[in-house]
Amino acid sequence: MVDVRRAPPAEFDALYQMLCQRTGEREEAVVRDWYDTHPELFHGVYADGALVGFTAGRARSDTSVELVGIAVDDAYTRQGVGSRLLDAFESAAAELGYDRVSLGSAGGYVDEFYLANGYEPESILVRLHPEDVPENHVDLGFEILRERVDDGTQKFYVAPGGHDPERVQAVREAFGDPQAIYIVEKYV
Repeated sequence: MVDVRRAPPAEFDALYQMLCQRTGEREEAVVRDWYDTHPELFHGVYADGALVGFTAGRARSDTSVELVGIAVDDAYTRQGVGSRLLDAFESAAAELGYDRVSLGSAGGYVDEFYLANGYEPESILVRLHPEDVPENHVDLGFEILRERVDDGTQKFYVAPGGHDPERVQAVREAFGDPQAIYIVEKYV
């Protein structure tokens, strides 16, 4: 039997390791702070007592949270487990008083997962070193909704134009960022 529940403090280390394996290395102290601030945003999927999936999140503003990571081991995919996990995360966010969940989607089948669960593209995130920003970036034919510099990275949030993988590819090529991704969101 597969059980989805809030991850207790004793499971933090295993969840942290799974987060890093699935989404890339992160500073443990930073993730620990997210957990200590809102443990309700960390869930585990357990099969026979073993951790086989997770969600991890953090507050982004007074009204929104970011789903930093979600994953389920391959043996449990395409069985509704990921949707149950996402539902648990969204419910916890709403109970904490947040009204919006946002995240960066990796593309492909992951985009389809979020669309099927009620998420909509909010923007396309382009991340570049400031020296790599095209001089004509405002004239590339894409509306830039907002921009900021974060940890030495220039970030552009480009109007998504709905869900269109060809548009994402066009934004990647125009800006020179092969890793540009959708930011998707859902009101809960």
